Amino acid sequence: MEKIKPKELHLDSVKGATAMGKLLHEKIFLLKHTGVDSKIFQVWKSKGLVDFIERGKWVRLNLVEYLWLRVLETMRKFGCSVKLMKALYDDLFTKAFEEDLAAKNLKSRYDYYNNLSKVRSLTKDESELLEAMQYVYDYPQLGIQFRYETSYFSELVQGCLSYRVEAGLYIFEDETFIKFILPPDGTREEQITDFSISKPHLYIPLSNYILEFIADEEKDNFLTSSGLLNDDEYRVIKEIRNENVKSIKITFKENERKIEKIECDQKGLIKGDDAKKVMHLLGLKNYSGIELNTRDGKTLSFTYTEKKIF
Repeated sequence: MEKIKPKELHLDSVKGATAMGKLLHEKIFLLKHTGVDSKIFQVWKSKGLVDFIERGKWVRLNLVEYLWLRVLETMRKFGCSVKLMKALYDDLFTKAFEEDLAAKNLKSRYDYYNNLSKVRSLTKDESELLEAMQYVYDYPQLGIQFRYETSYFSELVQGCLSYRVEAGLYIFEDETFIKFILPPDGTREEQITDFSISKPHLYIPLSNYILEFIADEEKDNFLTSSGLLNDDEYRVIKEIRNENVKSIKITFKENERKIEKIECDQKGLIKGDDAKKVMHLLGLKNYSGIELNTRDGKTLSFTYTEKKIF
């Protein structure tokens, strides 16, 4: 996978849309990366919960498929029935295919930029997007792949990554469920009030699985190549793992007057909970500044300026 910069994950240019498509749909994972037992996977496959895997094919997964298996595994561990899993799969995947969600999305975006062009001159990026969408209209066979790739679940993943907002699922005791994407700067507490979902429920945020990339050293290559961490953020993670941290000072985004300093012990180790806290903040981009002092006398100081967060 080629290097993808975080700013390239936005969908307001052909380059950004292409980068997002590659990030979501390139098959770079194996089943073992999901932590799902192969026998359990075969049961799910027989029940129609992973129809994106072709019969007889070696299991290779893209990011959307990887995250879906992680959701299924979470539901399994919480005792959710296969019937509920199938209902969720049909709502997120099967329904999107039957409704041709990809075509609906294409028409919506095409109409938006086409109408915008009648109001003002389009920017270079906007013009290129409109031309690219017109090309798909001119060659309908190109839309076949998009139809298979586009689902309501992939839209949740795309929203989570592109706009740095939380997205996921609420599952209730009666086996009903709601999918959600928080607005920028929104909070889960506000959403609970808005959706009147204060009754008991299972809350599955997709960022929880994305954060697993930060905690799992085996996925470092994906972290850096996908752009989920920039070079400065990755260096902080690397120095923590190398036990080369003297101190880390964090300025929090939601309250820039709140500053926390984390010190290492005499061996250069940061307590497990503190290390996870730093990784969590980096993954959510929920900081305005980081200052890292290493044991070998080096200092790294950087800020995060984008306002949209998980």
